[in-house]
Amino acid sequence: MNRQHLPFRPCNPLAATLFLALGLFAASAQAIPGKVALIHSFPVLGDAEANVSTLNSLVEEAFLNGANIVVTPEAATTGFSITRAEVLAGLGFTDPYPELSAIRDLAIQHQGYVVVAIAEVVVTGEVYNTVVLFGPNGLETTRQKRGLSGWHDRGIVPFDIIPTPYGDLGLMICSDVYLPDWIRIAALKGADLVLLPANWWGRVGQELIWQTRARENSLWFFTANRWGTEIDTRFGFPFTYFMDDAPSAFITPDGEIQLIHRAEDDPVPADTILYYDVDVPHYRIGTDSNPGYSVNFRRPEAYGEIANLFYRPDLGNQMVPGLPPDGTTRIASIAYQPKVFFPEANLATVEQIWTDSGESADLVVLPGLGITTFPINASDPNWSHASHWVGLQDFVENNGILLLATTVLEQGGSAGLPQALVIFQPGQAPQLSRQIHDSLLGNGTGAEPIYLDLPHARVGLLTGRDALFPETSTHLAKSGIDILMIPSTVGAPSTSNNVNAPNYFWEPDALHRLWRTRTDHVFHLAASDWTGNGVVIEVTGGIIGDLETTDAASPAAALDTITNSDPFSFDSVRVKFLNAYYPFDLDALLGQ
Repeated sequence: MNRQHLPFRPCNPLAATLFLALGLFAASAQAIPGKVALIHSFPVLGDAEANVSTLNSLVEEAFLNGANIVVTPEAATTGFSITRAEVLAGLGFTDPYPELSAIRDLAIQHQGYVVVAIAEVVVTGEVYNTVVLFGPNGLETTRQKRGLSGWHDRGIVPFDIIPTPYGDLGLMICSDVYLPDWIRIAALKGADLVLLPANWWGRVGQELIWQTRARENSLWFFTANRWGTEIDTRFGFPFTYFMDDAPSAFITPDGEIQLIHRAEDDPVPADTILYYDVDVPHYRIGTDSNPGYSVNFRRPEAYGEIANLFYRPDLGNQMVPGLPPDGTTRIASIAYQPKVFFPEANLATVEQIWTDSGESADLVVLPGLGITTFPINASDPNWSHASHWVGLQDFVENNGILLLATTVLEQGGSAGLPQALVIFQPGQAPQLSRQIHDSLLGNGTGAEPIYLDLPHARVGLLTGRDALFPETSTHLAKSGIDILMIPSTVGAPSTSNNVNAPNYFWEPDALHRLWRTRTDHVFHLAASDWTGNGVVIEVTGGIIGDLETTDAASPAAALDTITNSDPFSFDSVRVKFLNAYYPFDLDALLGQ
């Protein structure tokens, strides 16, 4: 199937909305439905023969029940807690994978697709955590896991997509979607469905990541996980993994979980096959067309720090030099729904919430358009002399705040009415920084995201709209930020107010998932949205250590956050866990 590059990126999101609405309507009658089957099985550790026999039966059952695409868990043929020596001694399979011939023949017989997750040995001696895709013509392709799991080498093949009549496939493996890069590359290349073999247990965190990845890329997302126990003896003592809480899930392009299954929820856990009917619009299949706002309106020129050599696990994980000294910074969010035409009332709300809370903070984020929706003339040097801006400056000075941010509309001339960050610091005139990406009201600059240094933290700032583009967070993380501030106008107050533009407005629950997921880049975060919802997140050791939400019931919250430049300290946001890139990865992410 030849891929088509459609003229799909109009210069304004409103034009894109109309284009997409017409395209979706025209394509709906031509869509090709498919059925995806997820095999939720119990791979027996180290018994490849038994595992393959089980998979043969389950794959056949899935096809007999009408599946067109079948996905198995990560390391489905071996179990996960294996060693490199065991893979080389017989657990590993080598192209053309004769051990999987029965599954290959089932794919040919049923003219379907099967993803089998294996340990692979290549002829040059490397060992990979691999997925093999069989299709109507036999072996279609393989993908290798990029993240390291202890027993295998880092994958070396690009994240190309595989065209099928049911949608173009992107293949990922488990934690490769923890950060947004690899799935983003698949989306840019035209993926419609992402298939994720996983060995990811727990009831906290992973669904939030999967939902955010699906929504920010406008993709159907399918995770095949596992169940059962596994005793890991690789490190000199037995450790038992209990994986009955590992979820398999179907997630739609709007981030909605359609079905989720954990073995521990069954009276008697057993191998299970989950089915989901998917109907990809015809205009997407065989093309790189994608209706997602944060796919179509990317500005690659703004993400250049992704290519720098800092925080690369393959290069010693070196941090950015010249960061502020270590120490503690207290971050805060103030949440309320701004009154549209009453800036003085909004200023009074801020002051009252802060007084009532009894909080103090170095850094405070307000909702986007948190003071006024009246546009300012940024070319007028006296714009900040308006009483509400003077009052906000006084609020900063009187409360010992080192940095406060919200947004404002600019009179942009031919640029429309773009938003700009408006940043207050003591003893300085307010600073403006216009939005990076185009929006319904105005055009963006395409400039790189900004950051500012406080006494003990480097702070990145993004409008809520720009934060929908995960590349901005990667760029800022690789610039060394310790904290990210997001004054947001992305929330949809209700479904009746939601503009029919895919992924353009996010409901508050989805926003909370996005904010939490952004901290996987390893920085603290403070956000506040105009729906009256916000969050402050303190990150420790690469995971969320503390989180406070703000809303009508609790409109202000603050947390102490720590920076620590000790490279051996894993409780600091200055020890980041980011991706290692090949040149072809950077070409895909940063190519114009």
